[in-house]
Amino acid sequence: MCDPITMMTGGTALLSTAMGIAQQAIGVTQQLQRAAGQRNDYNFLAAQQRNAAAVDEMRAKQAEQAGEADADKARQKAGQRLGQLQARLAAQGTDLLGTPIDLLGDAAAAGAEDALSLRYQSMRDAWENRVRGASRQAQARYYEAAAGNVDPTLGIVKSLIS
Repeated sequence: MCDPITMMTGGTALLSTAMGIAQQAIGVTQQLQRAAGQRNDYNFLAAQQRNAAAVDEMRAKQAEQAGEADADKARQKAGQRLGQLQARLAAQGTDLLGTPIDLLGDAAAAGAEDALSLRYQSMRDAWENRVRGASRQAQARYYEAAAGNVDPTLGIVKSLIS
């Protein structure tokens, strides 16, 4: 038979080994949970960026539509000014040659310039929104790649080695 001290020492060693294995199992479980949480966080951030990019594209389209509407209004307003000017000149009995035609041309040119300016500004706003959207799409791809690179097994291997 074994003496009691040897039995106690062997039992203590066995208990210590069992506790070490249990601690490693708990550590592995925690690492898996952390990795899953980190992957979920990255996927959430990627989804946020994709949604923001979709909003930016919607804003770009709205800017284009608003610009076209503003340009149309500017053209209509210029047409009205031109018509009023023609009516005034005709009411005065002015012959529409020479200086009066220059006035009409200047009024038409100013109206076209206003319309083009409004359209250009809307195109610029749309472009800025699309650039912002492209940046957000790139950020989303980064987060997706980061989520794919989360590797809980590397941490598990390190903890088992140590």
